[in-house]
Amino acid sequence: INLKNLFFNRISSEDAINIINSEFKIKDISFNENGSDAIDLDFSDGKISNVNFNNIGNDAIDFSGSNVEVNNAYFVNIKDKIISIGENSVIKINKVNATNSYVGITAKDGSKVLAKNIKMNEVKIPFASYIKKKEYKEPTLILENINVDNYFTKWIKDDKSKILYQNS
Repeated sequence: INLKNLFFNRISSEDAINIINSEFKIKDISFNENGSDAIDLDFSDGKISNVNFNNIGNDAIDFSGSNVEVNNAYFVNIKDKIISIGENSVIKINKVNATNSYVGITAKDGSKVLAKNIKMNEVKIPFASYIKKKEYKEPTLILENINVDNYFTKWIKDDKSKILYQNS
């Protein structure tokens, strides 16, 4: 699946885009005033680059069992998570800018995440790592070059899950 130069405005369905068990490239796409998830990727592999999310009612990007690279993503006013990563996903994130949102990047349920060059302002909880479904092992969220301002708490995690920043 190749999606390029698209604009999704005021989508009220469960997901504006839902890709299942596929290879994909998503580039130069914008989402505005979508009621639920903007992009939902289940068991898919690919690349996302140059994407913009504005006024999203749930998650901007939601991964399950996927292997994806995300580059140059911008988020404004996301009601739930800007990027939700679960079910053994392996995700590399580079260059995120997020403002006025609830939760930033979340690693769940056995996922492995490398997030670098991240800027967030007025994101209540910029980073989270936890086990949601008991059948999965702990997730790992590795952070490099982050800049977060005006947050409630920088990160949350459960006892088993990992968030690594500056070698600790």
